[in-house]
Amino acid sequence: MHTAAGLKFHIMGEGREMVLVHPSLGLGRWLFHRHIPVWSRDYTVVSWDPRGVADNRDRGPISLDRWVQDVTDLIDLLGKPAHLVGVSMGTWVMSRAALLRPDKVRSLVLAGATLGFPDAEAALAARRAELAGDPSLRPAERMRRFAERYAADTLTPYCQPEIRENLIAEMAADDPYRYLEAMAAFYGVSNRDVFPAVKTPTLVLVGSLDRRTPPAEAELVARVLPNAWMFVILRGGHLALLDQPGRFDEAVRQFWARVDQLDAQTD
Repeated sequence: MHTAAGLKFHIMGEGREMVLVHPSLGLGRWLFHRHIPVWSRDYTVVSWDPRGVADNRDRGPISLDRWVQDVTDLIDLLGKPAHLVGVSMGTWVMSRAALLRPDKVRSLVLAGATLGFPDAEAALAARRAELAGDPSLRPAERMRRFAERYAADTLTPYCQPEIRENLIAEMAADDPYRYLEAMAAFYGVSNRDVFPAVKTPTLVLVGSLDRRTPPAEAELVARVLPNAWMFVILRGGHLALLDQPGRFDEAVRQFWARVDQLDAQTD
């Protein structure tokens, strides 16, 4: 299926409420491949590859505003009460979408969130040198080497080997220049003024072994969100839904049940 803007998306399940999932930088809907079938038993799960990745690699210029618009387009198109789940880069997108559609978004899950990166310019420069700076290697070779380093730095020893290999394969298929375009679109953008304005019930998830956005950073995020809970996933890394899919699923489902209970008490 496609939105009016041409974004390809996928639907699984026929629940009364929907779950929209947004992956991290350089990854697509595959990131949620273990959770989509499980959640679709009770919800309508909507997933897609963000602009610049896989199915939507060629969907026009990349910007944070366009990513957010893609989410709000889907919320409006499908019309069901929505639970938003964002991982890493997806936390930038989903928090802003929740601000724009507060009447339609029931809950928000932010996994691997941060208030921002103070060293954004240096990080971007280093990544450009890594992905575009060695003319002796083809772009695909540079992306493959980067994907291997990313997996080594991001996943924990508790991640299953086949999941690690699949992550590398998924990221290695990216166009390095589109990856850099995507990174530049959000990496220097702060969330310090956005998170405090989000009134939606929010779960801040973080892996206990997350080195990119560690638990101390997640605590700062949870403090500035007006209606937030925090949960640390034992032995999880920055992509805890891959390292510890069962614990990730349990935390999210318990949160959704809590949101239902709070709504029932209000009615």
